[in-house]
Amino acid sequence: MEEAEKMKKIGIFIAIILIFSLIIPISQARGLNVEIYGPTTVGTNGTYEYKIVLNGYFDGYGYHLFLTGSNISGGTTNELTGLSYSTNVFYVNITFPSTPETVYIYVMGIGIVNGSSQKVTSINYIQVNVIKSIPIQVKIKNLQPFEVKNITVSFFLNGKLIGNSTIQSISPNSTANVTYNYIGSFENGVNTISVRLNTNLVKFSTGSNVTTIYFYYGKPPNYDWLWYLLAGIVIFTVAIIYLYSAGKKRPGSPKWKK
Repeated sequence: MEEAEKMKKIGIFIAIILIFSLIIPISQARGLNVEIYGPTTVGTNGTYEYKIVLNGYFDGYGYHLFLTGSNISGGTTNELTGLSYSTNVFYVNITFPSTPETVYIYVMGIGIVNGSSQKVTSINYIQVNVIKSIPIQVKIKNLQPFEVKNITVSFFLNGKLIGNSTIQSISPNSTANVTYNYIGSFENGVNTISVRLNTNLVKFSTGSNVTTIYFYYGKPPNYDWLWYLLAGIVIFTVAIIYLYSAGKKRPGSPKWKK
């Protein structure tokens, strides 16, 4: 049933593309090639940047982008569009669903020729696997009397960089929550997450631009044997003391002279 529903949604998307084909006069899709660059594995609720390149010799370029899947709740549900007469490269941010699944990014590229009513189109898509992510959240505060812009928050796991989040701006004397959705694994045992800021103008609650979080991953070791060992030592010690006291010769009763 899920596969049938997925195919149904894809069919609806293709129908939408056909409608666009009727609205926009087009010639054959020769001479225009659509390329999509970006991660093919993402985390739930995560927002990722994708690069669209429209290859071909045209005076203007445009695109229509759709995200499709069996359930894209929490993700980008509206159509994304772009148009430029100066570049054939576009960057878009796509937010993915809140549940793990497989989704598809469809892009219809448009090539525009000045002085002509006809437009050349081409369609391409990529498959993206959405997996369960682990949110890592920190809070930062701007203590300055002015706005701070372009703040990069870097996340490190056990000393290794795992990703960055960017805050466009933060108002004077205000706080902001920063979340990074991690989709990797952890080491068994104690793990360390360090978060660093690229500026001293904003701080964490610790008053520094670096903060560290420690946590244990996996089944904690069982230290009950220490209690048993301690109890055994106590019992053994008491037994030794008792045996020593019982075996010690006690002095006889005094003999009184008559």
